[in-house]
Amino acid sequence: MSSTSEKREHPYLAIMENKHPDLLMKKAGALLARRAYTRGELRDRLAKTSGKASVEKVLDRLEQLNLLNDADYSYNFALCRIRQGWSHARVKESLLRRHIDRNNVEGALQRIGNELDDQSAAASYLRTYCKKKGLPADLKGLRKLVTHLRQRGYEEDSISGALCQVIPAALLQRFETGE
Repeated sequence: MSSTSEKREHPYLAIMENKHPDLLMKKAGALLARRAYTRGELRDRLAKTSGKASVEKVLDRLEQLNLLNDADYSYNFALCRIRQGWSHARVKESLLRRHIDRNNVEGALQRIGNELDDQSAAASYLRTYCKKKGLPADLKGLRKLVTHLRQRGYEEDSISGALCQVIPAALLQRFETGE
């Protein structure tokens, strides 16, 4: 194979890069029409078909048009997941994996924290969980419930506060004393 054929790019990439820059914007628009994306996610998707400079121009333009907004995405994602029973820590980890700036993540969680603290979220989730599965009948069931809440990412203070709101005091006292 000659060196010239090794350096040749895919023809579609050349079209997207040079001849029709609007195609890249149309592709971004089509992706955003299906669901919301973060800037990082959309960059990864568009980078498959075009060069970095073209992608950044399109992303900047989408932000100018307010079609791409990581702060709003962070807030909406976090609020939805917390209402589904996710802990603040789990939401934070998931948002960071989606290539969202740490400041946007912290800002969204702070906004939600002002509206709904982790203990309230845990209590809300616990009520929903107990409606489906029923209240634990014994210490073993209560231990499994605490383990379940830990696995969802809730901290000990949030778990104990939520349990005090939902579980009968007699069962909690037996759990705390180890009887």
